[in-house]
Amino acid sequence: MVTRAFSGRPGRSIATAYARAAADPASPAPAPYPVQRGLTQAMRDAALKENDIDRIQAWAGQSAGMARADSAGDVVRRLWDDAQALLR
Repeated sequence: MVTRAFSGRPGRSIATAYARAAADPASPAPAPYPVQRGLTQAMRDAALKENDIDRIQAWAGQSAGMARADSAGDVVRRLWDDAQALLR
């Protein structure tokens, strides 16, 4: 989702609990950059220490929706198979 909740500037984020709550029409509008960034700094720092994705800046590029949930073994196997096919 595109949000200004973390920094005050638009950015593509994973739809975390904080980003969704900030997008609620009843929530106040984010402050401009860099004020919003300062306002969310303590929350983001604490979230990093606690490994809590719902309160960190979980930025995601425009292709994040195309990502697949594959195991590391499947990814490596696919890379190996593709490399082998290219070398033949």
